Amino acid sequence: MAAILREQIAAVERARGAAEAQLAAEGVLERAVLRRAFHDIVPLAIGHDRAKEPKGWCWAQLSDVARLESGHTPSRGRPEWWGGDIPWIALPDIRNLDGKVAYDTLEHTNEQGIANSSARVLPAGTVVLSRTASVGFVTIMGRPMATSQDFVNWVCGPQLDPRLLALLLISSRAYIRSLASGAVHKTVYVPTVKKFQVCIPPFREQQQIAATVRKQLTAAECGRDALEAQLAAIKALPAALLRQAFSGEL
Repeated sequence: MAAILREQIAAVERARGAAEAQLAAEGVLERAVLRRAFHDIVPLAIGHDRAKEPKGWCWAQLSDVARLESGHTPSRGRPEWWGGDIPWIALPDIRNLDGKVAYDTLEHTNEQGIANSSARVLPAGTVVLSRTASVGFVTIMGRPMATSQDFVNWVCGPQLDPRLLALLLISSRAYIRSLASGAVHKTVYVPTVKKFQVCIPPFREQQQIAATVRKQLTAAECGRDALEAQLAAIKALPAALLRQAFSGEL
């Protein structure tokens, strides 16, 4: 029985290794999709240290093509300012919302909370970037929402597609994280954010790129979800084999 158990657990380990390799390959594929979309450059920069723009593209000050908005937290000492119908994006939300459109959040505030704080209700389509702790995660508001001060938010003007901006920020995540500072919690400070420059194509091309990339990333995400479910099932097998062995079913 011990020999059979060792053989089966070894097979499980091989299957787990193969599934983990496939999952890693999915991550590589997603990054490759973004690199191709932005012509293998980092499309975000500060100052003059920036990549040469692809033909037909141009560098623009992000604040010239989108309105920068910060977030805020209504007082926790005023429970009547919480539990309303205004979604409020906070750090516990952002990992699950990363790369997606946000339609709801763990916590809600209300009109009193907004009126008595510096928080603002921002329109659907606002692009949200986490700048503290979980630096570099991105979502797009699918309905009017507010955010905590852990985020910077952009309301795009007519020259910038919010879907393209979200993809641009995700593609530049490593660069954004390199801008963070702080001994305990890394933070990208607002004065740094105000210096962001973006490399973008004409608006119609932005729309085309956003639609194509979203389709490719959705397909990759479906594949990743299936692999994660497969990996979870594989990881549960050793415990199941041991139960069978000690119950005489092996």
